[in-house]
Amino acid sequence: MANYNVFKPSIELAEGGYQNLKNDKGNYNSNGERVGTNHGVSAKFYERVIGFPPSVEDMKNITKAESHLLFKNEFWDKMRADEIHNQGIAEVIVDHAINANPRVTGKIVQRTLNKHFGKSLVVDGVVGNQTLAAINAVNPTLFFEKIADARIAYYKSLSDYQYFGRSWTKRVVDLAQKFGVQLKKKQAY
Repeated sequence: MANYNVFKPSIELAEGGYQNLKNDKGNYNSNGERVGTNHGVSAKFYERVIGFPPSVEDMKNITKAESHLLFKNEFWDKMRADEIHNQGIAEVIVDHAINANPRVTGKIVQRTLNKHFGKSLVVDGVVGNQTLAAINAVNPTLFFEKIADARIAYYKSLSDYQYFGRSWTKRVVDLAQKFGVQLKKKQAY
């Protein structure tokens, strides 16, 4: 079974400390104030957690330990990653949930399983029992490759790919390298 503690170094590699880039939509609270992101925790996400629009100071005060608690509770657990048999699959799914959101990621997982593995899952974005069983029933290396393809296609469809495409793609490539999965050339950045 997958383990969040094994995932920690991967997410720390992908998500640095505080940043406040103008083009990053995640850096703005609901008041339209650019307050930043810290340890991968976006202002929009943090606002949902704390119940009010965060300030720059609130964002800067997020600790690495707090970010891990949020990632574990709000992404790892919601994607039911502890129940995924393969660590690499759990990480490539949860990393995308953190980077995109769990519902988007769940739909990509379900579409991938339906399209490439002959499953007949409802595409609702929820990792329920049927989706979890399908994840655990397929070849993990091939599934990783197909999820990587789908993630990169999703990123390329976004308007801010021009700003962040390289770093988003690097997340996928880094995880593939960690787990010894060979990605196709078209996925290189």
